[in-house]
Amino acid sequence: MDSFLLYENSSTEGKKSYLSVGDMIKDLNLSIIFRTMAKDDPYIMERVRKIMMIPLKTKEEIEYRHKIIEDFMRMSKIYEDMYECSIKQYKALQLYKSEMDKNRTRATRKTSEILDTLSYLTQAHNELIHLQKRMNANADRFQSKGLLQLCNRLNEQPLNEISEKLTDLDFFVSSGEIGYTLQFGGGLKIKQAKISYVKNRQSDSQKEKKSSKWAELYYKLAKKNIIVVRDETMKKEIGQMQEVTVLHLLKIFQPYLQQLIQFWDHFAEEMAFYAGVVHFMKRMKEISIPLSMPQVTEENKSTSFRYLYELTMAIYMQKMPVGNDLSIDETRVVLVTGANQGGKSTFLRSYGIAQVLMQCGMPVPALDFKAPLYTQIFTHFSRREDEQLNSGRLREELKRMSNMIQQTDSHSLFLLNESFASTTEKEGARIAEGIIQAFYEKEITIMMVTHLYQLAKKLYDEGRTGTTFLNAERMEDGKRTYRMIEGKPSHTSYGTDLFAELEENIK
Repeated sequence: MDSFLLYENSSTEGKKSYLSVGDMIKDLNLSIIFRTMAKDDPYIMERVRKIMMIPLKTKEEIEYRHKIIEDFMRMSKIYEDMYECSIKQYKALQLYKSEMDKNRTRATRKTSEILDTLSYLTQAHNELIHLQKRMNANADRFQSKGLLQLCNRLNEQPLNEISEKLTDLDFFVSSGEIGYTLQFGGGLKIKQAKISYVKNRQSDSQKEKKSSKWAELYYKLAKKNIIVVRDETMKKEIGQMQEVTVLHLLKIFQPYLQQLIQFWDHFAEEMAFYAGVVHFMKRMKEISIPLSMPQVTEENKSTSFRYLYELTMAIYMQKMPVGNDLSIDETRVVLVTGANQGGKSTFLRSYGIAQVLMQCGMPVPALDFKAPLYTQIFTHFSRREDEQLNSGRLREELKRMSNMIQQTDSHSLFLLNESFASTTEKEGARIAEGIIQAFYEKEITIMMVTHLYQLAKKLYDEGRTGTTFLNAERMEDGKRTYRMIEGKPSHTSYGTDLFAELEENIK
């Protein structure tokens, strides 16, 4: 029994994350997105960071999450009930684990373990029944395979029968009765014991009768085969026997207990992710920022999008930034050149963010977005702030690139932003050309923002298939539109425009 709300037949256990998580989060400003999703909840923050960094590998996996998200957005009440249930059980499970750790240091360890385990088992089971009822009440409205299958799995469980068995176990905490057949050895030591019966709590009249001052007479006259135990040693041994008996009975429930722990652990993680997605989508709606469900390109490496914008900028400014359109087929290399402060790095980041969101099953910041799936995404952005590196900035850049190349395959995506800007244009162009050539031959996809005009011009003149060149648009008066347009690489970064603008501001 499992919840399976992230994958159709599995959980996140054993799933591998991107190999360059730290660089991706830093270069793409993903922490801003995490915070928007978490809304100051550290558990949601932790879960969304983990799950978003595990890329989905198939179109079917992505659509599986899309449908669940659409159900939750359309049916807010059932989403809220399921999320509240997950939080409640997450806290209960953490408390149970904490109490079990404490039991190791207690003198009454066995008794404490019994009480804590029985309490958690009953509470977790009852909450499962509550979840089942809530989902059954909405089953005819579910459209996602994930929620429909979860509903069916819960209905397949013999929850009512298990409830009856758990009620029977209540004898231990409600003065129930265990009957033994005992064989005594020397010194009235119990040599052998056999459980004859286990009874649930008895009626109040029986309890009163047996707890009265006539209890001993009752046992002598009405229950001639029963001996009232007064000896403290025997009482202690009988008490230990009761503990052993209940522990034995709890062992029967051990597989079910482990199923409950696994179910609620996975369910809490999954609902934390979907809670983050719901928070994110609602926030974007509040500030009138559009999102769309992406489509996966399966047959080739074609990529197309309409009004793709930089999401973290939209969150920060709380308004719609400039978006970009692009449609490229079978492209392995995209080179972006053009005017400084023209939006090149922002464009690269917008594409990287959208690709990450698509590959974790989330909506993306575009009116339309269609792209292939990649096994790995690597980001290599210039570390302009790392000027105090002892080994030098170029050496640091080469080291990072080398580590990435060693881990890549033909289905990887590289996003390079002003890489090798720490050296001369001639040396930087030579290094970048070698890397691009190797990636091209291995059919590794690369999108690169570069100031290396000679490199871009050489590649453009070669006219290689599968290579696209974009320029940061600049109007005749020097104004930046922050839009990327296809065309011949620009021969200048137009730094004088920025100087003129600065001079004008000073005046």
